[in-house]
Amino acid sequence: MTRALITGGTGFVGSNIALRLIERHWDVRILQRPGSSRELLEGGPFEFVTGDVLEAETLIPAMRGVDVLFNASGVVDYWRQGVERMYQVNVEGTRNLMEAALKSGVDRVIHTSSTAAMGIHPNVLVDETFKFNVKPERFVYGHSKYLAEEIVLEYFKKGLPVVIVNPTTVIGPRDVRKVSCGMVVEVIKHCAPPLIPPGGLNVVPICDAAQGHIEAAIKGRVGERYILGGENMSHVQLYQTIADVVGCGMRLKVMPRWQVSFIAGLTDMLQPQTSGPVPLTGDRLRLESQFFYYDTTKARACFDMPKTPLRTTIGRTYEWYEAMGEFAGIYEELEVDGTCKYCGQARRCTWPSTSLSNGPVLREDKP
Repeated sequence: MTRALITGGTGFVGSNIALRLIERHWDVRILQRPGSSRELLEGGPFEFVTGDVLEAETLIPAMRGVDVLFNASGVVDYWRQGVERMYQVNVEGTRNLMEAALKSGVDRVIHTSSTAAMGIHPNVLVDETFKFNVKPERFVYGHSKYLAEEIVLEYFKKGLPVVIVNPTTVIGPRDVRKVSCGMVVEVIKHCAPPLIPPGGLNVVPICDAAQGHIEAAIKGRVGERYILGGENMSHVQLYQTIADVVGCGMRLKVMPRWQVSFIAGLTDMLQPQTSGPVPLTGDRLRLESQFFYYDTTKARACFDMPKTPLRTTIGRTYEWYEAMGEFAGIYEELEVDGTCKYCGQARRCTWPSTSLSNGPVLREDKP
């Protein structure tokens, strides 16, 4: 039986990789920081070992007997944890892991990077050949992932058999911090703005991204990177699809570009911090008004990548958050007559959970 070690296994991407490895009858070991929650893996047949990517002495013992290392550790929400910690975990943590993997003789390393490591290339179709191209302070998260990739390639040259995967925007169950899936929660809680910034992104269901990691471990060519993506779509398409799936009658419109510039400038002056999953800044608003689309041809040609319908993923995400109690009490926040303040129709959003294989919301057609 193949044995895998997953760093970041108690998080969004790592936990989904772990669960799919169990389905394939792998022996799965989770590197767990002291005090971190096992909530996302509760009841699973996992082996937990205590360690931290920032504590190098804990890593070699954790890799004893391991065939494949999945490095899914990382800090995405730097606005909560701090930029300094993000660089420590994403960069120095990666260096510690690669060094330990090289010394331990691990057969294969799968490093979870991000399309953010490719920089900012708006309004073009980005593939694996694109490089980081902006000042670090303009895109600190992308810069940290770029530096991590440089370390990974450095160790590849030393003989470490490593493959890099670059997920796009990932949505699905177990996004506890609501970084990627905050938009689903916003629609359910009736707090999505009625005007959505122009621009677009690539969205990949977490089940597909997790499968892509496993495929990379089996079929990926060492020293190369693979974009794990799904559908390229505008922001308004994505929000409207979410609203349609969960039964919210809101009808969204695209924000005029002059309004984007005005609000971004005002935000720069006021520097507000929102209570949402990602802080609102002028730079973020300007970036979101561009199209960030990705070419997933390479990964889909090399890997057995599923194409889970986005509508199915949205429904499963809603069900998971509801089961976790995320929406408790939100219906008291509606208008006095109990209707949504935006759509004026829905008393509540309701994902039709009677079946995940039937019904109009599960069509595989594009929204």
